[in-house]
Amino acid sequence: MTQTPGTFHTPFARLLVCLAALLLSSGCGPGNGLGLDENGNPIGGDPGGGGGGGASGNPNATLAWLQLNVFGGICSQCHTGAAPPLGVNWSSESDSCANVGRTSGEMPTLAVIEAGNPAGSYVIWKVEGAGPNGEAIVGAQMPLSNPPLTAETIQNMRDWIADGTPGCPTQQSTVSVYAYATEFDPPGGGGPQDGSAYPAGSWMHVWTETLQVCATCHSLIPANPRCLADLECPPHGVVLGMDNYFGVVDGHTVAPFDPDGSNLWRRVTEDDADRRMPYGLAPLTQQQLDIIFNWIADGAPFCPENEVCP
Repeated sequence: MTQTPGTFHTPFARLLVCLAALLLSSGCGPGNGLGLDENGNPIGGDPGGGGGGGASGNPNATLAWLQLNVFGGICSQCHTGAAPPLGVNWSSESDSCANVGRTSGEMPTLAVIEAGNPAGSYVIWKVEGAGPNGEAIVGAQMPLSNPPLTAETIQNMRDWIADGTPGCPTQQSTVSVYAYATEFDPPGGGGPQDGSAYPAGSWMHVWTETLQVCATCHSLIPANPRCLADLECPPHGVVLGMDNYFGVVDGHTVAPFDPDGSNLWRRVTEDDADRRMPYGLAPLTQQQLDIIFNWIADGAPFCPENEVCP
């Protein structure tokens, strides 16, 4: 890095810098969550490591390089332990490999990592801050509380995924969401017409199309950076996670057959912007509101009659 003119004027200052660097190198090895420098480069990373590449020809497109410099070195600052955010753990190579084919908790229509498909891997969306066509992500860009990753680092991630995630066991094959359309086709064929992986009118269809944005705060593991900073999460103890159907359809948050008696419906249609959900974001679209209203009016089923649901 080019030094700013006038910085490190004295030999004593230079000595302090050298001592600090020595202490860091002896006290913290790479891959233990040192994070990024101000330019978005991994601190303590091995810029040339990796030991050969795959079909991409990128020598840094390896599990070893990414675990050292990204997954273990940066992501595991938060995504670690017995209850990592959204169940995604990056602490070790085996933990990172477990995310290959894992359905994203924020975007269930995508896998965290889809081997061979960087554009369809939600981890790439999260580090770039948007999908390949500008699709919005849920929550904040990753890595949280660190500078964004450099284009070079993200390219290493992209190439590793495109190469088929070498280094991860082959049995951890990706579960492409786009294959779900046939698995959940209603009787008679045809399948969902809106690209959803779940039958229209089902709980998971409603959650995927409308409520998953709410779960950035209304979750036991909230992804919204404002949580615990200036918001108490989950607000009012309401958990809108995809696995909490019975906690949502409780006669209060959602009262089956009674949209007007459902607090969820009242809050997403509130005229007062300070009370309307999702808080601090654009109102739900009319299509999203229709999905919620029709689902509640139909009894808020987990799965519509004569449909095949997961």
